[in-house]
Amino acid sequence: MSDEKVKVNYLRRWAKRLGLRLHKSRAKKISIDNLGGYRLVDIYSNNVVGGEKYDCEINDVEKLLKEYEDRL
Repeated sequence: MSDEKVKVNYLRRWAKRLGLRLHKSRAKKISIDNLGGYRLVDIYSNNVVGGEKYDCEINDVEKLLKEYEDRL
């Protein structure tokens, strides 16, 4: 497994513990509304917490999770 895949799996588990879900864009073509990155969604309210246009990279997701955890 690549290091990136390991980190993504770690971030998915971390997001799940916080009540969030990490989504990866599945778009074949990048557009204005879908930039091909990641998005964090609240499991209970289905609201986007970060990366509304799938514009977060892995490091951005990690920062968002840290900030979200600190707010709890």
